[in-house]
Amino acid sequence: MSQHSSGGIPKWIQVKLFEDVFRQTQPKYENTRNFKVFHALAPGENYSTVMLKIEAEVMLKDGLTDILSYMLKIEHTSEDLQKDIKKFDPFDIENGMYKEIIPAFEDLYKKVGKQIRFAPKSYTLTQGTQENYVLLEDLKRYGFRNVIRQDCLDLEHLKHALEKLAQWHAASAVMVQENGLFNIKYQRGMLNEDGKELLKNIFKTAGQNVLENVTKLEGHEEYYDNMRNFLSKFIDILFENVRVDPKEFNVLNHGDYWTNNIMFQYNSDGSIKETIPVDFQGPRYGSPAQDLLYLILTSAKLDIKIAKFDYLVKFYHQKLIENLFTLNYSESLPNLRDLHQMIIKYGLWATVPITMTLPIILCQPSDKASLDNLICNTDNSQEFKNLLYSNTLYLQHLKLVLPWLSYRGAFDY
Repeated sequence: MSQHSSGGIPKWIQVKLFEDVFRQTQPKYENTRNFKVFHALAPGENYSTVMLKIEAEVMLKDGLTDILSYMLKIEHTSEDLQKDIKKFDPFDIENGMYKEIIPAFEDLYKKVGKQIRFAPKSYTLTQGTQENYVLLEDLKRYGFRNVIRQDCLDLEHLKHALEKLAQWHAASAVMVQENGLFNIKYQRGMLNEDGKELLKNIFKTAGQNVLENVTKLEGHEEYYDNMRNFLSKFIDILFENVRVDPKEFNVLNHGDYWTNNIMFQYNSDGSIKETIPVDFQGPRYGSPAQDLLYLILTSAKLDIKIAKFDYLVKFYHQKLIENLFTLNYSESLPNLRDLHQMIIKYGLWATVPITMTLPIILCQPSDKASLDNLICNTDNSQEFKNLLYSNTLYLQHLKLVLPWLSYRGAFDY
């Protein structure tokens, strides 16, 4: 057997660790002929973790061969980055989501006769390792792929993404109705007191970069001062103003629901067959306004982002109610007006996607893209941030979105 890896692959990733997983995937597994490990994503496609692809050519008991592949998410090698990321417990949370929460959501639909899939299959390395990891089936084997992030999602892709979100939110509401609140680790999302100072530093730098470039936009004077005051204390405002109101309709938000975290499978005619979310590191229990603002403001194409916003909210609401009925939700149903009022009330959730995620989505590929350059303050990191925030395409989106947010009172705190 030969074993190959590209540069920068940790030594602990050895074929023996994966043999039981190969047996789970391929019941006729006999042994491994070739084992490859390589980086799965180009710089700029993933930041908080390192995504690797595991590829194995295996011999079967009948003498034939098969190619198996998986996605392996691991920590950054930098101890400083590990220390920062650890404050949010992403590996513990995501593995718990794949192994506890998501199967429970899917079971709710099975009980009413519906097959709904919310995630790729997750695996455990039974041979044992002390390393942090998430191991998943490779959805690309089954034809799933992402839309090119800079292209954003058209109306049809958005509707499929919103329908899946409505199914997810409905399942979470029913789960709470039946079993009570989720474990606290699934409730907090990014609003973790341990990481508050880190978030302040990150958003302080992001806010400064946004404000420097906003001055290039015609009409910015109308909202600039309000926005500057708001951004200067954004994290404190966020922690204070998005506490869960138990009298409202609440759900388990995905927390990072944008183009790169949504995979689509297509029929032969090009129509969308299936939609599966990935990356469950930051779920948060609270208003569905969080996921709705995040998805639409990051991932909708420019010509529909605002023009179709209310339509998209209505579409989501219709699917949410349908799925709550399907799952026999017995508490009061949120009406469309309730949902729009929550989107206004929690409008500050829009700040995270427009200052952090949207510039990443719209930036052209660059070898300067890295978590170090995103969160640190060095000459190299500022060069990368200039690429992000002075990007003409990003500024086109801001020119449309910022006045819209201002008119809805999103900066009035």
